[in-house]
Amino acid sequence: MNTSSTNTSPHRARRDRLAARLGEANLDAYWVSGLPSIRYLAGFTGTYAQLLITREGTLFITDGRYQEQVESEVSECEVKIFRNRTWPEVFAEEIRERGWKRIGFEARQLTVEGFSKAREAAADSVHWEPISSWVEELRVVKDTTEIEILKRSGAVADRVLEAILPELREGITEKQVVRRMMNLFWEHGAKGPSFDLIVLFGARSSLPHGQPGDTPLGKGDWVLLDFGGIVDGYCSDCTRTFVFGEPDSLQRERHDLVMRAHRAAFEVARPGAVCNEVDQAARKVLEEAGFGQAFMHGLGHGVGLEIHEAPRLAPPSREVLQEGMVVTIEPGIYLPGWGGIRLENAVVVGSGTPEPLTQTDMGIQPFL
Repeated sequence: MNTSSTNTSPHRARRDRLAARLGEANLDAYWVSGLPSIRYLAGFTGTYAQLLITREGTLFITDGRYQEQVESEVSECEVKIFRNRTWPEVFAEEIRERGWKRIGFEARQLTVEGFSKAREAAADSVHWEPISSWVEELRVVKDTTEIEILKRSGAVADRVLEAILPELREGITEKQVVRRMMNLFWEHGAKGPSFDLIVLFGARSSLPHGQPGDTPLGKGDWVLLDFGGIVDGYCSDCTRTFVFGEPDSLQRERHDLVMRAHRAAFEVARPGAVCNEVDQAARKVLEEAGFGQAFMHGLGHGVGLEIHEAPRLAPPSREVLQEGMVVTIEPGIYLPGWGGIRLENAVVVGSGTPEPLTQTDMGIQPFL
């Protein structure tokens, strides 16, 4: 797990790790354009900025709308605020003044249009080097600061679930529950939901990413809630599936099956485990019960500043879990006309058993 020096801010420590790679890559600067990565590296929460990391320091550039915000959020960076100019013009000027000849850029984040404008403004003076994963390689393992925030984000999700359960009643619709849960996230201190909340009743729970509608809740219906919020920029992600009222024997049997698949993956999600092996631990339980084809997605994904991050826990994934990674474990079965069951926790991978970030009951009758 990454830890930060007591004398260096987490943001500065992360930037220093990137700057250390410039020499081996023979680069003068590394251009970071994705807002989640800029927040990770500089603490900036606004909606427009560019970051240029060099061996000598970091240049943070934004426009005049954010001058006051930058003063309170960004430290240990050279800051440049521009007005009545375009970003490519400012970038080209910095390139000329600083004599940069080789610049790396975030290949996964930068649009073709954005790159073309920067290249055109800089003319032929620069060699551009696409870099696909430098920041992602840092972000995939959370430091202690990030894990504490993720725990708080998970705790908010728990409080939202605890608050919504007593409000469920016959006749309430999926959309009504979504609206109430969104308000609950704000009431409990989140910036808002971390993704479009999924609330599905009855047989509609067989839609893995179904859109909430006007379906009313009835006794004996499945209730699938896939939800999460954003706290200090970090996402929570949790799914609970349960029965409103008294479950029948088949509902109990299949819910227990998904619980067993979840536990199987949970037990092997340790440092050194290959991600597809963790997926297979859950998938094997479902396949042996005859539900392999009903589990049609990967087991999970990383979560942090974005709701979907590396690594992926899926059959094709050869990534290896490391201590400090935060991943979801979310096996499910989906049976059209009958319903679906998905159970999800985000967990911190540690030296022993993973630590769930959401603690609420995963049972089939959480009302009890």
